[in-house]
Amino acid sequence: MLADRSPNPGGEQLATFRIACSVSIGFEAIRKHLASVGGVELIDISQGLENTEDQPPYQGLIVYASHYSESVADWVRDQRLKWMHVVTAGTDPLDRYPIPEGIDVSSSGHLWSGTVAEHALGMLLALSRGLDFSVRMVETDDWSRKKVIPKLRTVKDLNALIIGYGRIGSEIGRRLNDLGANVTGVACSRRIVDGAKVHEIAELDSLIPAADAIFLSVPLRSSTHHLISRPQFARMKQDVILINISRGGVLDEAMLLEMLKARRISCAGLDVFENEPLPKHHPFRSLSNVLLTPHVAGFGERGIEEKIAENIKDNLLDILSGKPPRDGFQVG
Repeated sequence: MLADRSPNPGGEQLATFRIACSVSIGFEAIRKHLASVGGVELIDISQGLENTEDQPPYQGLIVYASHYSESVADWVRDQRLKWMHVVTAGTDPLDRYPIPEGIDVSSSGHLWSGTVAEHALGMLLALSRGLDFSVRMVETDDWSRKKVIPKLRTVKDLNALIIGYGRIGSEIGRRLNDLGANVTGVACSRRIVDGAKVHEIAELDSLIPAADAIFLSVPLRSSTHHLISRPQFARMKQDVILINISRGGVLDEAMLLEMLKARRISCAGLDVFENEPLPKHHPFRSLSNVLLTPHVAGFGERGIEEKIAENIKDNLLDILSGKPPRDGFQVG
């Protein structure tokens, strides 16, 4: 039940639960949904923290992970927050700038999983069916089927290796399984998920040689930085399809560039990069065997802003009722 924030029997007004909010999209939806929660004030800090000085303390923070910088982390420690909600799926900045103990952390990350999985599948279909190559060829008035046909593959013939079998990875796995692919996962522990065998991360190198398509869906941490580098590329099939929809830093981009230019691996689909936006003259942009998208894998679901706002409200109501947030998670 929502904590009573009306005047108490002695006539003293209970403190307002003040929430700072820094998001790229969806602020108005969040404000609309939280307006029905009594005793809560939402303040937009997406343009900076300067306006929070000399104000009463904040108890909550709603934030895009990409907005969680060193300065925001310092501000969090000064505020002594009770609750923080991360809107996006990725939470790697929270590992880089640790959150003080005693703060309940929740996330709307699960709401993005299906869309990211569809984007990954879309990249696989475009690359396995030669759509990227065919479009470029036809645009130059070339109509050589002999150049396209050798590049074509069907998903049902592929051994797919999904590195990171959490919310997003398992969604990718389910979709690939529906299309007949042989799915294998890699995660922190062994298990069976919807019929797919998930191996421990220590087994990764032994699993790579059999993979026709490799998906990266692991969070970026010190332990996963450049998880895919020279030793792993050396074990890949020459016709492998590599797709990264997690974070650019999980693979060695310099080594990937070398492998693609030398045709040591077939092709890659990249939605994320170590440095974003990708520089205008980056070599990736000129390669014919790379499919690039500007970190948009999570977007496109109809009504996502409203769903996120409702999810934020549900977790806030848990906090105000003295309960752990329903979508709480441990950072690190």
